[in-house]
Amino acid sequence: MTKNAIRLGLAAGVAGALVLLGPARAQQGSSGSAGSGTSDTASGGAGASASSGSTIAGAPSAGRKLDEKLQGQLEKIHAANQWQLKLAKLGVQNAHAPNVKQFAGQVQGERDLLDRQLTGQARTIGVSLEGKTYQKEVQRASKGLQKLQSRTGKDFDKVFMSQVVKDHQRDVEDLDDAARYAQRGHQAELAALLQASQSRVQGSLDQAKQLQKSLDQPAQPQGTGSATTSGAAAGPSPQPAAGGSPQPGGARTPPP
Repeated sequence: MTKNAIRLGLAAGVAGALVLLGPARAQQGSSGSAGSGTSDTASGGAGASASSGSTIAGAPSAGRKLDEKLQGQLEKIHAANQWQLKLAKLGVQNAHAPNVKQFAGQVQGERDLLDRQLTGQARTIGVSLEGKTYQKEVQRASKGLQKLQSRTGKDFDKVFMSQVVKDHQRDVEDLDDAARYAQRGHQAELAALLQASQSRVQGSLDQAKQLQKSLDQPAQPQGTGSATTSGAAAGPSPQPAAGGSPQPGGARTPPP
């Protein structure tokens, strides 16, 4: 009896211990699962945030900077447009020949449009075009304006058109270089704008060359014409001599 009682008591104790340990283990498992889930959720949230940050950083943004070389090229073109606006305004005011005055007005309107397009594209990208290169080019151009302001009449027209042709030749090259560089840098919209501007400036350059050539040609003397020239070449007409009338070949009819 004693042994059986002891055995029954031990069995009851073990069973009670198991009953008590079961909920504790279940609570630990639940807590571990919850902790793991929270950790996984936090990890997933951090991963999502990191992924979102990477997408934002990789997407085109208004604050993205251009390549330093392309930035300098655009500043130079902006300065050239501003210079041509000042030069053309002076041409409208001081040109002697009407066709020179008209061409100056054409350049003024064209460069105003091209510069507004360029600066608008720069704002879209998020860059300023008035950095060191721009300031340097503006200072250089101001010297040419001072030289022109002292000219008048036909002399102004010739110096003005010479300056316009020289500037347009340089601008065509600068626009072409910048367009190629922008294309290589995957700035497709900017490259297209620069190519269109280059085509417009090339057209104005062709016109400027023709106008410059017309200014260099000497004026035709007045009072000359085909009738006068042909009369001089033919020489004086033969006059009838006394006692006869002229005949072809220089023969004369005998007097009656």
